[in-house]
Amino acid sequence: MKILCLGEVLIDMLSAGAADQSEMPAMNSFQPYAGGAPANVAVAVAKLGGQGAMVSKVGDDTFGRFLQDMLSYHKVNTDYVWSTKDANTALAFVNLDKDGERSFDFYVDNAAHKHIGEEDLAKVACDDTSVLHFCSGSISGPELLPGTDYILNKAKQENMLVCLDINYRPAFWDDTANAPVRIDDVAKKVSILKASREELAELYGEENAQAHVQQWLDSGVKVVLVTDGGEPIQYITKDFSGTLASPKVSVKDTTAAGDSFIGGFLYFLSTKVANSAEFDKWASSFENVSEATEFAIRCGAYTVTQYGAFSALPTMEHIAK
Repeated sequence: MKILCLGEVLIDMLSAGAADQSEMPAMNSFQPYAGGAPANVAVAVAKLGGQGAMVSKVGDDTFGRFLQDMLSYHKVNTDYVWSTKDANTALAFVNLDKDGERSFDFYVDNAAHKHIGEEDLAKVACDDTSVLHFCSGSISGPELLPGTDYILNKAKQENMLVCLDINYRPAFWDDTANAPVRIDDVAKKVSILKASREELAELYGEENAQAHVQQWLDSGVKVVLVTDGGEPIQYITKDFSGTLASPKVSVKDTTAAGDSFIGGFLYFLSTKVANSAEFDKWASSFENVSEATEFAIRCGAYTVTQYGAFSALPTMEHIAK
């Protein structure tokens, strides 16, 4: 199956160590990397040997051309990556602490990916042999909602599998108060949903997280994956659930860990089922979902031992047992 990833492809400006402040205040130096959560997933799938494709828009600028080149270099299909002179390629400054944990500063006002419209998305081929993957960034502002709604409806009409990674980034949102309801609305339209335990607590309250997961399952979500940093990862369906431990590794950078995890899951799925009709049967098996989750965990565990985003994502050789 092909994995179509909708949303932002941007420049991650990643801090390259602490600045010397012995004489005067100074900032960390930053190194540009290709990134963006949906783009990371497309690259993760492609580097593992799958069919990853990007659906996005970049600025007609130096950064945008670099990103298109990087996607192509990693064998991601860029037929649906458009450029525009009316907006700039988005930037994200990612500052790392001593444990590899991140803080973000986003420069996304008038970002090119916010200009993806229905006229663009009408060109995207949707069918039951593909998966549409997206993050909550694609519903984070009013300018993004019509296009995302359009392609979700198109995916439904074509019996296309849909995957949502909540990947909640408050700085993306026009108003964070809108996030819980908007995410709930689109969750009802997907088959696979990934969230972190921290996101569930922030959006719905820790005491309500389990009830929300159950609501998503009742609405038709087949598999919910809940990550928790380096703690055990949970997979939940209407009929069963389980947890798997994450291996203990030396963490350098967690920037693309979640994207590597869901990219690994979707790649593994794409090797096991040919279309959406086969998915329902596949997802009803505890062994199948557990095996896919274990593979995804290995992908994420490798990624945190590397710096960057695209460059940190594993190939099969990296995670072979």
